[in-house]
Amino acid sequence: MIKLLQLGFFFVLISSFAQNNEEKFLITENINKFKIPDSLQNQTYKSLKTRFHKHSNSFEKANLYARSYIKKSLIAKDSIEMARGYFLLSSISHDSLIISYLDRAIDLSKNFHSKYYPALLYYSKGDYYFENANYKEALDNYFISYNMTKDNNPVLAYDSKFNIGSLKNRVGKYKEAQKIFKEYYDYILSEESKYPKDYYNELIALFALSDSYTRLKKLDTATTINQKGIKISLLNNDKDMYHYFIMNEGVNLYFKKKYKSSIDSLKKAIPNIIKLGDQSNIMFSRLYLGKAYYELNKVKEAVKQYKKVDSLFSDYKDFFPEIREGYKSLIDFYKNNGDKENQLFYLNRLIFVDSIYNINYKYINDKIIKNYDTPNLILEKQRLIKKLNRSNSFKNKGILYLLIVLVILSIFLIINYRTKKIYRKKFERLIDTDNKQENEFINKKKQDFTYLSEDITQKIKIGLEKFKSNNDYLNPHVSISTLAKKMDSNSKYLSLFINHYEQKKFTNYINDLRIEYAMEKIKNDKKFRKYTIKAIAYEIGFSNPVSFSQAFYKKTGIKPSYFIKQLESDLETKK
Repeated sequence: MIKLLQLGFFFVLISSFAQNNEEKFLITENINKFKIPDSLQNQTYKSLKTRFHKHSNSFEKANLYARSYIKKSLIAKDSIEMARGYFLLSSISHDSLIISYLDRAIDLSKNFHSKYYPALLYYSKGDYYFENANYKEALDNYFISYNMTKDNNPVLAYDSKFNIGSLKNRVGKYKEAQKIFKEYYDYILSEESKYPKDYYNELIALFALSDSYTRLKKLDTATTINQKGIKISLLNNDKDMYHYFIMNEGVNLYFKKKYKSSIDSLKKAIPNIIKLGDQSNIMFSRLYLGKAYYELNKVKEAVKQYKKVDSLFSDYKDFFPEIREGYKSLIDFYKNNGDKENQLFYLNRLIFVDSIYNINYKYINDKIIKNYDTPNLILEKQRLIKKLNRSNSFKNKGILYLLIVLVILSIFLIINYRTKKIYRKKFERLIDTDNKQENEFINKKKQDFTYLSEDITQKIKIGLEKFKSNNDYLNPHVSISTLAKKMDSNSKYLSLFINHYEQKKFTNYINDLRIEYAMEKIKNDKKFRKYTIKAIAYEIGFSNPVSFSQAFYKKTGIKPSYFIKQLESDLETKK
């Protein structure tokens, strides 16, 4: 089976190479054929950028403005403006087109070394590869971005460097990662730092440092850092970061062989991490919870946690070296219990994990894959299949099971590919604040909705319009019951109305309104744009910066810090 996976990847590489060459040709060909509409002929670059950002939620409109921007710069033979146009186009595209547009922009701006170009383009490529689990390519692009900005743009340089540290930490290069995190931490606290002066950036650096010290077995130092992070979190009433440091200390306690305390800390942290939807750290904490149970000889509890990790891995596709240990324990568990079928199932899962490592991390493969290297796994798999075939009662069942595993793996790869395509479309889903469109949608759906009377529907509709026009959603204490009471209605009717007409739950409805408000405020208010992420979060009604960042990402597909950074980049080019 592993040969089939490797062969499939080989053909994907050939197909991808041909596709990329074709896309590069089509990019130039399409721009040459494109004609700027008469209504945009006399628009300036600034005006086209403004229109692009205003309509970035509409692919057709944004695409038109970006292409007009590129064609205008092509006619003027202005290569740097062409690069900026392709960067705009990459931000609304998906899949390999993103890389094609960024590469075209890099080619055009390679001799123009400003504060942002072409470094920001390499940084964006790094983000794309990071999000798609191609860590080696992400690492290379972050290095380029860092080298270009280390002398003229310290924020982008340190952001690039921090991401390099995160990648090195992810693939097992803990000592190198620790050095980067320490430099990042020292810079944040220095007088020359260009970062906002708030506690949050310091906590991020401390969180990364504590993790690296744990991995390097400097456990007492890790505990000291975790205690400092917990103290700062409590002083700033940041419950989310508090639980992250509790999680880190739970893992640290495992390595101190204080397994009961480790379990207590991890069980305390996991519910909050689940609430935040942080799948990567849910996997990480459940893995070490399982390992702690295993050391206490609570094997069934350990297996339960390892299975949850496997389930999360199937959906999230995140990788870190320790995940192999969970699969090895599952294989040994079912081997000791004589359950060859489950042993074979998790053996196949481990082979699949190793194949992904082989594709992405060949340069560190010897460090990651030790006792269960792929050739030995394949030999063990073949021995198991022979044993299954010798048993008449399991012969047909074993063959059928192998076919099912192959089909499941194939479906898994197909779903993974499609998920990556859908993921990039998040950049196109910025909220449309056109009231006319909203009213048209309500009118269109009204006749199909029979749960509420016309009077109630109109009352709630008018109440919500007033609620939005007064920006009452910025009140951090707003709730469905208080809002319904204010409208002289009840929470059940209001919930039905929002679920039907807005196609979302009340909490998401409020969060989306706040994100819309924040985006417009950031675009148009220079003073507001200088606020810290924490200050913006509190200003628009969120209880903490983590909740705000997650809601912003869920709504737009990008982080608020990146949104502000990109906006600042555009403003910088106008000077």
